Amino acid sequence: MGFVRGRSRRRKASAVLPRLFADAEALAAKLAEVTLTITAKAEEGRIFGSVTAANLAEALEKQGISVDRKNIALDAVKTVGQYEATVKIYKGIQGTVKFGVVAEE
Repeated sequence: MGFVRGRSRRRKASAVLPRLFADAEALAAKLAEVTLTITAKAEEGRIFGSVTAANLAEALEKQGISVDRKNIALDAVKTVGQYEATVKIYKGIQGTVKFGVVAEE
């Protein structure tokens, strides 16, 4: 009886996996099209503090894209300029989001 149930679960999982990969690839394509602008307090091009993954997740949420901040990888952003961050979406699928940091007026 347990063998049959396990077999059924594998069939369901194999039916769901292609959809998960398709959704993940669609999200990666959507992220590639998005360009974010983040404002930060700055003086002479240097930011007070830094831009974090939480800031990016919040900006993406405003664009209608839900991404957990823990899945966003970026280097330290401490100056005004253009940057890229990597978003881990699913096993082996990553997206790249471009964002600019501008001084708050």
